[in-house]
Amino acid sequence: MSSRSTTKTTLALIPYLNCEPFYFGIDDLDFEIVREVPRELGRLADSGLATCGPMAVADWFRLRDRYDLLDDFGIACEGPAHSVLLFSKREIQSLNEGRVGLTTESSTSVRLVRVILGGKYGARTIEWGRGASDEDDARLLIGDQALRAATTGLDDFPFVYDLGEEWHGWQGLPFVFARWVVAKEIPAEDRERISASLSASLASWRLRVPEIAARRGPDFGLEGEGILRYLSTFRYRIGPVEALGEQTFETLLEEYA
Repeated sequence: MSSRSTTKTTLALIPYLNCEPFYFGIDDLDFEIVREVPRELGRLADSGLATCGPMAVADWFRLRDRYDLLDDFGIACEGPAHSVLLFSKREIQSLNEGRVGLTTESSTSVRLVRVILGGKYGARTIEWGRGASDEDDARLLIGDQALRAATTGLDDFPFVYDLGEEWHGWQGLPFVFARWVVAKEIPAEDRERISASLSASLASWRLRVPEIAARRGPDFGLEGEGILRYLSTFRYRIGPVEALGEQTFETLLEEYA
């Protein structure tokens, strides 16, 4: 019996602005599509309900016996990410013995903040909470939520730290947030179609920034130039130096997260 008859290709897509460069033409593939935040997509992948998409690297580390990398597609940055932000009432080096509220949307960044606070700043005694609390000394936001908060600010949280910048300043390497993966059972034909669509989209997205701005810009108060500047922050193909950053993060997870 063929893989096609037993495993359905379901695309699991992250709806954040920084994923838009992948998605031109994705709806034309005629696969089922689900859109969810990274943490929920990890759960769907774990249960077999999502079989291809950008997967948070923290989930990829634990699920790679069931998923293959889809070529070199991913999401990385070398320096500021602008949408993975720690808002704090104190300076970051003073957060030991404080409480950090963690976004419920993330699989990777909630571990990255542990690695940075523990490894870079020696903050090993921290109370970690899920979601926001009045008791938070700092609060981690990611994706579109962080992008909005970067514009408006968070009351009582005057210090803002970009975790992409914190990582690069510490390790001197890019940080990989997600990799495109595909379930091992998915047939080659489907993989090739998805890969071709992603390649074509990445080749043309800069020309289509006005479309992105018209559709998504009002959510963030951004026009075309601001969206282009933000999206240009990211690397959408993972090369050797990005892979080294990914490996370094996985090693540090064993000690700090």
